Amino acid sequence: MTELNTAPQLAPHERCTGCAACCNGCPKGAIRMIPDREGFLYPQVTDGCVQCGHCTHICPVLKQREPRTEPAAFAVWNGDEDVRRRSTAGGAFSALAEYVLEGGGVVFGAALDDGLKVSHIAVKNLHDLPRLRGAKPVQSDVGESYQQARLYLDQGRQVLFSGTPCQVDGLYRYLGEHPERLITCDVACSGVCSPGIWEKLVRSMAYVKQQRPLTVDFCGKLSGDSVRRFHVSFENGGQYDAPLLRSELGRGITRGLFLRPACHTCGYTSTDRTGDLTLCNITGGNISPQEKQLGMSLLLVNTAKGAQIFDSLPLHRRRFDLAEAVAADQALRSPAPVSVDRTKFFDALEQEPFRQVCARFLSLMQPRARAARPLKELLHIPFKKRKDK
Repeated sequence: MTELNTAPQLAPHERCTGCAACCNGCPKGAIRMIPDREGFLYPQVTDGCVQCGHCTHICPVLKQREPRTEPAAFAVWNGDEDVRRRSTAGGAFSALAEYVLEGGGVVFGAALDDGLKVSHIAVKNLHDLPRLRGAKPVQSDVGESYQQARLYLDQGRQVLFSGTPCQVDGLYRYLGEHPERLITCDVACSGVCSPGIWEKLVRSMAYVKQQRPLTVDFCGKLSGDSVRRFHVSFENGGQYDAPLLRSELGRGITRGLFLRPACHTCGYTSTDRTGDLTLCNITGGNISPQEKQLGMSLLLVNTAKGAQIFDSLPLHRRRFDLAEAVAADQALRSPAPVSVDRTKFFDALEQEPFRQVCARFLSLMQPRARAARPLKELLHIPFKKRKDK
C-alpha cells in the first residue's frame, strides 16, 4: 500500500518570497525560517506539524489577490528640510510614521541591529523612528512582527506596517482580514539582496578596515549632489564613503547577482499594490535637478483608507499622471531579469574565499553588458550620467 504524502503544500522554492506568513501563522509553531545556500530565508516544516493545512491556506503565493482600482499618484516631499535630507527620497514615510506615533500607534519597518542585520522591528516613539528611515535593499527578517502587529491591533492601537509588497501581503494573509486600525505602506521594490551576502560584505568590510562597522547609510545624500552614497562608520572613527554604484553592494545589485529568485518572477511589479499606500522614488518626470538633489517621493494612494490618511499628512504634493508614474519607476512595470552570472556567482562562493569571488564578479572593470538593469532603476535612485572614456 502506497503511503500518502501528508506534508503541507508550501510555495515552490523558486516562487517563495520569504514573507514568513506560514511561519507566523502555524498554530503549532512547527515552521522555521532557515537560510539556504544563497543566504535567503525559506520555511522548513518540523516534526511538530499536524498537517492542519493552515500554512497552505494563508500562503500569498498560492492564493489569488482581488484586483484593486487604479491608484492616484502624487509627487510628495516633507516640509521639514532636516527630515527630507536624512531620508532616501522626499521623507514621506517619516510624515506617515509620525502621524501614527503621535496618535499613540505603533510603526513596523526594517531596521539595522547592532550587528547590521536587517530585521523588522516595532517602534512606539519618535525617538526611535530614525532607525526605520532610509532605503535598505537587503531583505529583512520579519521575525514575529506579524504576531506582534496582531497583538497591538487587539489592544486597540493603530498599527502602521511598512515593507515590501510581499511582506504586506503576507501580513494580510496571516491576519485573514483588513483591520480598520491597520495602515499598510508597501515600497516599490525591484528585488532584495541576500541577507547572507550582506553578512559576508559586513565581515569583509571589518576585515579590510580592521575595525568593526557600526552604522550604515545605504543611500545617503550629500548637499548639492543627486548621487546617492553608501556610507559606513567604523568603531575607531574610520569611514567608508562612495557612490552606491561604486560600492560592492551596489555593483552586485546593478548586475543582478544576488537578488532572491522569486524577485525575477515577482507578481507585485504593477500598479495593483498590496498596501494602502505605496512609496517609490522618482527617476523621471517633470522634476527639476534641485528637486532630485533634495529628494522627492512618488506616492501611490491605493485605497480609501490610504486617501483618508494621505489627506491628513503635512506633505507638499503635486499630482502625477499614473502613466507618468509607471514610466518613472521600473518596479511598477516588470520584475528584474536574471543575471547570466548569478548561478556562477553562488557556485563560486562554495569553492572560493568571498574576497576572491568579489574581485572577479564585482570588479569595477566588469563590462556593463553584464548588468541586469541600471542601478538607478533597481533602487529607483537618480544618479549623474558618466561618460566612458
